Amino acid sequence: MRHTLWLTILVASIGVTALVLGEAVPAFDGSTGKFTQQVAGNGVTVTATLLKDQPESTAIMLALDTYFVSLIRYDFEELAILRDDTGKTYPLTAVEQASPRKLRYRQAVLRFGKVNPDAKTIELIVKDVAGVKERTFRWSTTN
Repeated sequence: MRHTLWLTILVASIGVTALVLGEAVPAFDGSTGKFTQQVAGNGVTVTATLLKDQPESTAIMLALDTYFVSLIRYDFEELAILRDDTGKTYPLTAVEQASPRKLRYRQAVLRFGKVNPDAKTIELIVKDVAGVKERTFRWSTTN
């Protein structure tokens, strides 16, 4: 019981620290091969999940969630850019499975060009959501 309590406190403190600092918190679900990160700010939580093992593109599920801010005006085609550790940017090639424009929750799968195999990391930059200039999600490509 004591071990469980300390583990719960540790996990909660890591999450709170990450939210305060505005850094993404990565979590890996080995059963699905997904890497998920969240960044909250100004009442909107942005969640990005790198979908591994995409043969011809780089796919990321992006979700916006809020209780306070209308999300109707945000256009997935204009929200995000993908770049690697060398500074190369990859074009958005498709927006798939986009949820209907709703006030409080939206999600879609963003497809970008295939990342250079020599890249060590990639970053998804989500721009100008709820007054937050940039939210950065970073993944290692060697996982």
